[in-house]
Amino acid sequence: MRDYYQIMKNKSRPFFCVLLFLTFVSFASDNKGLDFTNRIIGSFNKIWIGFPQEKAYLQTDKPYYSAGENLWFKGYLVNATTHQPKTFSRYLYVELIDKSDSVISRVKIRRDSLGFSGSIKLKPELSPGYYTLRAFTYWMQNLSGDFFFSKNIYIGNSILDGVSCQINYGTPVNGNIPVKLSFSNSSQSPVSGKNVLVSESGSHTFKGKHSFTTSPEGKIMFQLSVDSADHARKSIEVTMTDGKPIYKNRFYIPDFSTDFDVQFFPESGVLLNDNMQIVAFKAIGADGLSVEVKGKIYTSKDEEVAEFSSLHKGMGKFLFVTKPGESCYAIVKSAEGIEKRFNLPLAQAEGVALHLTNYGGRIVYEVINHSTRPNNSLYLLIHSRGKVYAIQPVNLLGGQISESALPAGINSFAIIDSAGHTLCERLIFGGALNLPGIRMKSDKASYGKREPVDLNLDIRTALGKPCAGNFSVSITDSRMVKKDTLADNILSYLLLSSDIKGYIEDPVAYFSGNSVLSGEKMDVLMLTQGWRRFSTADVVKGQLAKPTYYLEAGQALSGKVINLVNKPSKNCDIIVLSGYNNMMRTTQTDSLGRYLIDGIEFPDSTSFILKAKKKKSLTDVEIIPDSDLFLKATNNIPIPRTEQIPASEAYFEQSREKYYYEGGMRAINIDEVTVMADKIDSKPYRQYYDGMSDSQITSREFERFPSMHIIQSFSLIAGVHVVGNRISIRGGGDPLILIDGIETGDVEALSYLTASDVDEIAVFKGASAAIFGSRGGNGVIAITLKSGIDRFSKISAPPSLVHVTPLGFMKPTQFYVPKYEVDSVRQSAIPDLRTTIYWNPKLRSDSTGNVHVKFYTADTANNYSVVLEGITNEGEICRYVGTLKREGN
Repeated sequence: MRDYYQIMKNKSRPFFCVLLFLTFVSFASDNKGLDFTNRIIGSFNKIWIGFPQEKAYLQTDKPYYSAGENLWFKGYLVNATTHQPKTFSRYLYVELIDKSDSVISRVKIRRDSLGFSGSIKLKPELSPGYYTLRAFTYWMQNLSGDFFFSKNIYIGNSILDGVSCQINYGTPVNGNIPVKLSFSNSSQSPVSGKNVLVSESGSHTFKGKHSFTTSPEGKIMFQLSVDSADHARKSIEVTMTDGKPIYKNRFYIPDFSTDFDVQFFPESGVLLNDNMQIVAFKAIGADGLSVEVKGKIYTSKDEEVAEFSSLHKGMGKFLFVTKPGESCYAIVKSAEGIEKRFNLPLAQAEGVALHLTNYGGRIVYEVINHSTRPNNSLYLLIHSRGKVYAIQPVNLLGGQISESALPAGINSFAIIDSAGHTLCERLIFGGALNLPGIRMKSDKASYGKREPVDLNLDIRTALGKPCAGNFSVSITDSRMVKKDTLADNILSYLLLSSDIKGYIEDPVAYFSGNSVLSGEKMDVLMLTQGWRRFSTADVVKGQLAKPTYYLEAGQALSGKVINLVNKPSKNCDIIVLSGYNNMMRTTQTDSLGRYLIDGIEFPDSTSFILKAKKKKSLTDVEIIPDSDLFLKATNNIPIPRTEQIPASEAYFEQSREKYYYEGGMRAINIDEVTVMADKIDSKPYRQYYDGMSDSQITSREFERFPSMHIIQSFSLIAGVHVVGNRISIRGGGDPLILIDGIETGDVEALSYLTASDVDEIAVFKGASAAIFGSRGGNGVIAITLKSGIDRFSKISAPPSLVHVTPLGFMKPTQFYVPKYEVDSVRQSAIPDLRTTIYWNPKLRSDSTGNVHVKFYTADTANNYSVVLEGITNEGEICRYVGTLKREGN
């Protein structure tokens, strides 16, 4: 119990302490009740020990981008229960995914003292459209991708120089969708008289390729058929030809079917006979988006017993009186006039249900017991994010709890029996939302062109105490960068979206506007979005999932070694070498032939050589490194019927101009060509040991002595001694000599070579020579000949040696802000075209709760939007949105 009280301690919620006191006092006279309580609490505490859960959230500098820009982000990784930035995982993965579920970019971010931050360079040839940005830790994959952070990002492209195309859909008529494709060139003039081939995938109604010719306005029009029963993702491939392809792109088509589905959810999941209960409903279209509906409920005798209409995003609720033995159905009509029939769940004779009402800051509960279980065997269990807040008997089948005793977010109220069965459960959003207060103070009321800005953001708790934590701030051009006011922010994501499965449309809408209406909208969401992060029934029973993916507290290399008959090779020596920090590590395989090299740190693009050597064995072994395992990329954000571009054309034009001013290369769509040529390589024949040597000399150094004998050239290398034909390294015995990877034991064999034949000589001494095994005991001299020089033969690396380049952490990058401190820079004719004026993901509050920001304004006289987000050390969520006035030049 001591551990439990330590975890549950919360001085800011005195009512909660009283509630627990009363709970345990009521059980003090009943040892069975106390044992039961301890067992339930212990089951929840197992989450902290055996399956600690994490949440990841990304703040990006902008809601949309142009190809060629950097997508800047700050990653917040918090404990899923407390929201404190105390987690075991040290690395965060960030992916950019296209609509075909292909990972365009994946970066690995290492946590520093201020969290995770990085960027993704958007390639200039990216096709315009919506992409998914998602973030997760390796450990988070144990809960599936449903609980990864996911965000919709639009990326435009005004850099591509050539033909561009826009697609528009008309209104479906008799099962056919009018489609219009508009083609233009880089000067926005129509491309007319060109042949266009169109083919569709994912459908049976548009097989093969269809040919069209663009009109004088650069347009083609055709129709796609809608199959109401086929909801597979569809796309069309468009190719413009002029004897050869000059434009090619793929467009993903929304689901235009007017079909929809309605699900009915009795409150707390149980519909009982002869009882008045709340039933919620949710209407979803074939495209995965909500459908507004209305309808009526009828009995099996066709008697109307209830009427309903959706309150928000296809969701709503109604009161419904059930009768014994009576089945009911609903006739539902969509906003488009489509009418369908759905059966309601059958009412059951036995069961337990729970009704909740949020009234004046109090949560009133009522238990309906239509079972053979006595009332004194039922308990109310309240938990939030897997943390127990109360367990109390429900002898009177009702009561109330102060909302201020619960944390802000999703709270679970469940009725369980003394055997640990979860009989029903009801989610409710509420609790004390005591967010820190944030005030911004600037050194001036308004700013001009290229002026310094000095900002202070004061962050304090609701009680006025300074907040300690880390934060990120984005300051953007208000005219060029329009905020998405309905998409997830750090508050809505951590308190809502991160704890339930499924796509939530416009999540911020549940936190804004009329508080009463927002509360009603949130309640129907809680009644219908039943899948959640913590399954009460499983936790109470102690049924925790067994992790498949490990907690990545550090980087490691692992794998297995097998022998010639594919059996594990145990007690096999493993040597790992890397040019990064001149690393050399050794280990042995275990009884299963597995090896692990941990406690290492390496950035991306780091190469390793791994060598396996079985002692006292005449046969070779095979080493098989493990690869990182990632869940399949899935784009779970529905495609809307009309994908409106969120940014203005002016934004993309300014981004293109900025890209070119900063030295970006022009991206041009060219005709398909075949290039045939011999590769020119300064190292024409690369070996597995390439780049691992201690020292080397190259052909440039040999140019000074073109006729020098090859053996004499060895003396140019530090540590190599040559006396006649006798060669040694550091005074040792005869070294191993390789020519293009082939061992030669006869020094005389080198007599025909001169320095002009050699591309490189590499020397391996000491630890680096360990990769060659016992043969390299006296050091190794590896000679690489120039192209055209006859080689003895060519070999590949043995199976006991591999060269791997695993995904390493991203090296730190910094957002560039010009400093206009002197007149020569301030008066420069080069335009300052920033749309993100300032981005800083590494801000920390000082002892007074102050965050200080300093930067210079850009050229355009538009106001600036300021968005600060962060987490305090205590897990308090911080968000601030403000405006800076930017006046004329």
